[in-house]
Amino acid sequence: MDVVENFVSRRAVLRHAAAWSAATALPVQVVAAPTAVAPIPGGTRIARWKDDRTAAFLLMFDDSLLSHWQVAAPELFKRSMIATFYINPGKAEYQKFAARWEDELWKQGMVYGNHTMTHQGFADLEGAEREIGGCADIIRRIVPGPERRLLSFGKPGLPPGRWNISAQDFAALLRRHDLIDRPTFDKHGAVYHWQTTEQMLALADRAIAAQGMEYLIIHGVERIGPNVTWQDFWALKQDVFLPLLDGLQQRQAQHQLWITDHISQHQYQTERDSAELSVRSAADGALHIELTCRADPVLYRLPLTLLSTVPSTWREALVTQGERQTRAVVVDRMIRYDAIPGDGPIVVRPVG
Repeated sequence: MDVVENFVSRRAVLRHAAAWSAATALPVQVVAAPTAVAPIPGGTRIARWKDDRTAAFLLMFDDSLLSHWQVAAPELFKRSMIATFYINPGKAEYQKFAARWEDELWKQGMVYGNHTMTHQGFADLEGAEREIGGCADIIRRIVPGPERRLLSFGKPGLPPGRWNISAQDFAALLRRHDLIDRPTFDKHGAVYHWQTTEQMLALADRAIAAQGMEYLIIHGVERIGPNVTWQDFWALKQDVFLPLLDGLQQRQAQHQLWITDHISQHQYQTERDSAELSVRSAADGALHIELTCRADPVLYRLPLTLLSTVPSTWREALVTQGERQTRAVVVDRMIRYDAIPGDGPIVVRPVG
């Protein structure tokens, strides 16, 4: 059950509130990230995943196909779900419908990933810069945001001889353009590896069992209509795709899954795994928390979810970090809230 709902944006869903386990003073507690994932009696812990959900699940769509904006994005939007769409801005089918990508999908909360400009590969490092760097520039031009921000990169499938740079040069390109390479296509491709709804939902259930992350890479989705005479590449049947979304939505509603984009998952995990908490009391009964992490503060500013135990007399808490304030309802002496590592002290006080 969600105890705090204070959505500021899709990428910065802020739920601030924190706490205390007794009315008396606590000693200072300093906890490194791996230990902080487990509860600290009477203290504060970092949730393993956003909103203290059990696991993370990523949907990825490749090649900026017609069915992405005709079928996939609308069905995701209906269910308040998002995905990462890996685009090829230099392809004719993208350019013909550029307005859909530039004016619609990202405004629905969908996230764009870099799939190179044309999906045709390159002959040398100069060509790689045009294909990879050019796509990154276009995404950052389309979608408002900080000048420096992480983007997901998905290497396109290519025939031999079409990816003519070394591993070292590729890694340098990723660093230069603030790109994060996504997980491999191997054993995670719809149609190619998995054909049924049950097989695909098994990936989500595997993530839940391991309290980890899983993902599915989709190309086309079946388009249905009187004027449809052809289908996108590896089109996933709607009678498989729609029940898949329903099954994921059900697991999300049960608080089992955080369905998100690749970069948000990567940021959360990176920050969580390098985070430190410092918790102390004050004479006025407030809880003071310092949350830091070792990740680059320019590129890693996704809020982490914290959970804190509060005195039995508390019914609601006011949480302040910098200029941000929110209220959190107490449930079973626990409050849940989000805070940005390294963004200043967090102060938690009872309301009333």
